[in-house]
Order: sequence, then C-alpha cells, then structure tokens
Amino acid sequence: MSRTGLSSIRSVLMANDLEIFVDTYQIPKRFSPTLPGPDDPAECSPKRIVIYTLSFSSYGVRYPLSAFKVDLLKHFGIHFSQLHPLAFMKVVHFELSCVAVSDEPSVPLFYMFYKLVSDGDWFTFAKRKDSVSPPCYSFMPTSTYPKEWKNRFIFASATMIPE
Repeated sequence: MSRTGLSSIRSVLMANDLEIFVDTYQIPKRFSPTLPGPDDPAECSPKRIVIYTLSFSSYGVRYPLSAFKVDLLKHFGIHFSQLHPLAFMKVVHFELSCVAVSDEPSVPLFYMFYKLVSDGDWFTFAKRKDSVSPPCYSFMPTSTYPKEWKNRFIFASATMIPE
C-alpha cells in the first residue's frame, strides 16, 4: 500500500476514459473533472482532489458521498484521496450491512469493528482484535483487485468533498 514513488506516477487515462467515468458515475461538471497533464503527479492541492477510478468501479463509492462517509473522514481527519481503495470496500460493506439489519451506519458503531491504520501516506481500516464480531468484509476476496490502479486517476475540484 505504500505511496513511495507516488510523485513519479502519471495517469494513463485518456479523454475517452474520463468521459466514460464521468458519465457512468454521474460526476457533475461543476466539479471540473479533468485528466492530469503529462507532468501532473497524483497529488492533491487546496483546489483539487485526486480520484482513483478503482474506488468507484470496484468498491461501490458513489457521488455524492453518504453523510456517513463524510463523517468518517472528518472523524479520522483524513482526506478522500488518502484512503486506499480497499478501505472504501470495507466502508461500503459496513454501510450495506447496517442497512441489511435495518440500522443506520454511524462512526461509533464503525469504530467498534475497525481501526484506522496507515502505511506511509495511505490509510485503510483493519479489524479490531477486541471486536466481539467478525468484520463484515471477512467473506469478500481482496486479491482480485487490479494491481495497477495507482496510475488510473483524475482530478476534480476540492469542493466535491464537503468539509
């Protein structure tokens, strides 16, 4: 999960990929989704965020982010683009599990099952050793995600993620 060398990674997406992504996941034009330039690394700025397409295409992230996802990011003090795509899978599965048992997902409930862990600049969620229940993602395979996802990113306005 290391972000070592991230400044040397460039997006391989083409204009057609951007158009398909924006249309498929209904990213509003007001957030200025754009392809990085040939010299643009996957780095956020105060005005733009990095969106890794794998988070949407494989792990169920959608715009607008749910209030729970926004609350979770705020609670842990992390940015959308700092979460590894597999972390999003755990968050989405947690939300779905809550809905399946007619409950609302909440940060305190999530915190009972997961803890935030970091590896360099990436963050993910690991199951708590002291949890009384297995995590809701334990049945999901994690080895099938594309290994070359770091070079599949776009930029969008930072206003896309509420503060």
